[in-house]
Amino acid sequence: MILTAHYDHLGKQGDSLYAGANDNASGVSALLFLAAQFAETILPFQISFVATDAEENGLHGAKFFVSQLPPDDSVSILNINLDMLAVSRADKTLYAFTSYAQRHALQSQLSAITSDTIKIKVTSSSNTMNRLNQGSNIDWRRASDHYAFAKAGFAYIYFGMGYDPHHHQRSDLLSNIDQNLYIEAVNYITQFIQQLDMTKLTEAAQ
Repeated sequence: MILTAHYDHLGKQGDSLYAGANDNASGVSALLFLAAQFAETILPFQISFVATDAEENGLHGAKFFVSQLPPDDSVSILNINLDMLAVSRADKTLYAFTSYAQRHALQSQLSAITSDTIKIKVTSSSNTMNRLNQGSNIDWRRASDHYAFAKAGFAYIYFGMGYDPHHHQRSDLLSNIDQNLYIEAVNYITQFIQQLDMTKLTEAAQ
């Protein structure tokens, strides 16, 4: 398993600072938390934690990382990409976006973890994501670092809270993050990794 989160954002432009609290400090913070959680945990698969750069201008960090992966047909790779996990909104939904083929392999495992606070929506359709996110027009498959893995034929899950009205705005600040919702989302991802059966990915690829 390769967990990714991009640490770049728009930064300072002129006199304006784009802090990127949700995009993507939320993903990087989750990545660091998960690294600490699993540092001394024995899992039935290897896990790597990768903080990528240059996502905003073309997924360059993720693309380079993927290009360096040694080809080995005996190894199944799953990318879990963490991006924009802290949207503050009335619709408390965590989206797990994956490919159509992998969705069927992972659906039962993704749905097995429940939360009293957030809904879990598993989808492989950008149209569905956009409809549920009030008409946003985003190609969610290409929207973040998971696309570099998808293009290379690797399994992936993008975890995110969907469209954020503060996306790429100066208002993407800690004050606009629902911290309780964020904690619930990260706890869900933690539990999902703990119970993940990677053999189902291998079976789906055959």
